[in-house]
Amino acid sequence: MNYDDRIVCFLDVLGFREHIHKTIGVSGNDNVDRISEIVEAIQEAGQILEIDQQKIFSPKRITQFSDSIVISFPADKESGVYHAIEEILWVQMSFLKRDMLCRGAIARGKLMHGSDVLFGPAMVDAYMLESKAANYPRVILDQAIIDAGAAAHSMHHGSEDEREGIMRFLSKDGDGMYYIDYISKARSECDSPEEHPAYLLKLRKIIVHGVQNQDPSVRVKYLWLKEKFASCLELIKRNVSAAPGDELNATYLAIPEL
Repeated sequence: MNYDDRIVCFLDVLGFREHIHKTIGVSGNDNVDRISEIVEAIQEAGQILEIDQQKIFSPKRITQFSDSIVISFPADKESGVYHAIEEILWVQMSFLKRDMLCRGAIARGKLMHGSDVLFGPAMVDAYMLESKAANYPRVILDQAIIDAGAAAHSMHHGSEDEREGIMRFLSKDGDGMYYIDYISKARSECDSPEEHPAYLLKLRKIIVHGVQNQDPSVRVKYLWLKEKFASCLELIKRNVSAAPGDELNATYLAIPEL
């Protein structure tokens, strides 16, 4: 049995212990609404990633356990990186709508990932990147993953077109790491234009609550998110103010600053 050269994506739900605590009410009774939200979030993530459609010989493998999801596929899989990043963005957006944020990392290396086994240097790398370098509610990757995605481009276009498609979902952070940008890149992924302002308001609500956390290690994560949100909202308002009179634009302009 040999390792495969695979891209591996490790996702973790931030503050999952707190979310679980909220499933029990003050009186000790089950908080049915919160339990349902967590179940729905996990189920929708499974639908996005097509966990139930895995075949024994499928090149893409997904393992979900508790608050973590691991996705892997051969490094040379056609448009594998593009589709993985797109799906992770959708998962992040889905969780956010239920007041949950994700952190994670994407790595490449030797991995064995089957229906009952998951181990290898690539898994260790992805886990260490997530726990030691992601730091904030973001899913990070480096230039090598983007280059691998461009090299394994779709047969319908070249490597530079593939790279451009991948970069459509990414932003580069101040520490030099790329991250899947569910803040400023979410607009085009919403089901309708009207859904995006509501998405931003939900994100704002999460930030307002998070920056009040008394634990500095938690609060700093939301301060990062606050900075990204403020920049995104400023750019949107600057653009829509140039085209007044539209009802959707008015909705954007009505979103309060942080």
